[in-house]
Amino acid sequence: MHNDGMSYAAIGRTLDISDSTIRRWLDPVAQATANDVAVKWRSLHKEKIKAYNSTYRAAHKEETKAYQTAYRSAHREEARATGIAYYAAHKAESAAYRAEHKEEIRVYRAAWKRKHRDKDGAYIAKRRALKQGSMVGITLSQLAEIVEIYRRAKEDPKVRCYLCGNLIPMGHRHVDHIYPSSKGGAFRPSNLAVACDRCNLKKNAKLPNEVGVLI
Repeated sequence: MHNDGMSYAAIGRTLDISDSTIRRWLDPVAQATANDVAVKWRSLHKEKIKAYNSTYRAAHKEETKAYQTAYRSAHREEARATGIAYYAAHKAESAAYRAEHKEEIRVYRAAWKRKHRDKDGAYIAKRRALKQGSMVGITLSQLAEIVEIYRRAKEDPKVRCYLCGNLIPMGHRHVDHIYPSSKGGAFRPSNLAVACDRCNLKKNAKLPNEVGVLI
């Protein structure tokens, strides 16, 4: 359809856009043809597109990461709804895939946990806290503090056990609920501290006063 009887070329000259672009915008047939051509081209050049995208992402890592973070933040509910709908529609396929790739998934998860011990520990604690209802009212800044506690426990060169006061070697550090979560202790930065594995296992679910900790 032309605008007020103007030709595509005239509209293009007015807007400084090619008449072929104007045609694709205004003519449904031209638009459908262009879409078909684009689909065919992409199907014939999959590897070329994949290589280009990989090169682009490698050259624009920070920009891509920032864009993805901003997009996920702005479309969190939409992404969640899409994910739930997709899973519901493909439940059988997902189950079949997991069954077929059980060992690959196990290896991947184990590798991810080793690489992200702080995030994994925070996730497990967060999940436990959600089940126990101890995350009610928690703020985003408190969550950030909690992740930082787990990061320090994993990465800081010198970390002392809050119970015995000794430096804890890497691989022997636990993030402990000072007031046990099983007895109503909140999942809050103020209730979390790093303990050595020996003290943490010895303390178990004892209350602070039972192990001599003042709060």
